[in-house]
Amino acid sequence: MKFISSGLVVVGTILILFGLITFLKGSAFLGVGYPVNYFHAATSFLILALCSKHICECKKKE
Repeated sequence: MKFISSGLVVVGTILILFGLITFLKGSAFLGVGYPVNYFHAATSFLILALCSKHICECKKKE
């Protein structure tokens, strides 16, 4: 579960970087014209990572 959580954090971070590149470039990057789209996707991945870490911690306590 920790491996999955770490992978989700990496994907979320990459999406945030893509959003920053799109914002700084001022034009479409990888066919996406609005940086907000990257940030919306990144938050989904980061929330999934937090939930999976929480589940992992709860299972350790049992």
